[in-house]
Amino acid sequence: MDIEYLLLLQGVRESFGGWLTTLVELVTKIPTSPLSALIPGILFWCVSRRAGLFLLAVMSFGRLINSLVKDIFCVYRPWILDPNVHPAHKAMAKASSYSFPSGHTQFTAAIYGGLAYFYRRKFPWLIIPCALIILLVALSRNFLGVHTPQDVLFAILEMTVLIILADKIFDAVERDRRLGVAVFAVGTIFTAAAAFYMLTKNYPVDYLYGKIIVTPETARLDSIDSIGVTVGFLLGWALEWRFVNFSLNVDRATKIRRVIIGCAVGGAAMALLLVLKKLAGAAVYEFCKGFMPLFAVIFLAPLAFTFVERKFRFRRLH
Repeated sequence: MDIEYLLLLQGVRESFGGWLTTLVELVTKIPTSPLSALIPGILFWCVSRRAGLFLLAVMSFGRLINSLVKDIFCVYRPWILDPNVHPAHKAMAKASSYSFPSGHTQFTAAIYGGLAYFYRRKFPWLIIPCALIILLVALSRNFLGVHTPQDVLFAILEMTVLIILADKIFDAVERDRRLGVAVFAVGTIFTAAAAFYMLTKNYPVDYLYGKIIVTPETARLDSIDSIGVTVGFLLGWALEWRFVNFSLNVDRATKIRRVIIGCAVGGAAMALLLVLKKLAGAAVYEFCKGFMPLFAVIFLAPLAFTFVERKFRFRRLH
């Protein structure tokens, strides 16, 4: 049934020509767009620390869980399962490692699903556009032929469970901040255990036309990226809580300045990643690719803008 569905979408894609594929490829880029990256950052810096951390936690641990599930089941891509499936070339070129569950769908469900859930009472109207974005990205992965329906449906399901669980954990920590240490410890242990499993697992080595379908090195590199994401969240959260702990009780001009500084810090982090891509090994680069964005958003950006704000107040008073 799943392959028949993909072949049906493939027929639609091929009958409409390249313009529809190009349009759907734009939709599938939503989770990696600047908007998706800025939403949790702006919330954290300027609107609600809890909302921002909530989205970042769901996004980071969701990424790790998604990679863990991929590496447990090691399900091959649709065109490997059935040679009649011919995915869009650009999407196929970027589809690394295993298929189940969908990483694009997971990330979209984490950000937009988490946003809708967090503000479901205050802004219930957000549910409709956020749900639409999630469904469009999920459908785009099927339409481009790089994921089966179960890949995207499970990604949505796992993020739904994680969002509800994370909300309960944040409620508990808000009632008793001392629980934050326990949550940090459990998160660290889970990350370490997942990392050990994914990096030491004996991955299947199957051949197609004389080539390994997914090399163990490719699977491990994908895993290292997800480990970096979670470590970036945990370390950034701990350092910000201990050394920065900024306040949201600031005026609009200060909030705008925070966004500008945060974007500058993020840009510097991306520039550093480009340097690392040329100079460092693949494993180091993959870890930093996951680590740096989260660490920059949670710790480096708040550290930078609180430094500027303190200097600004000092000059104003003297």
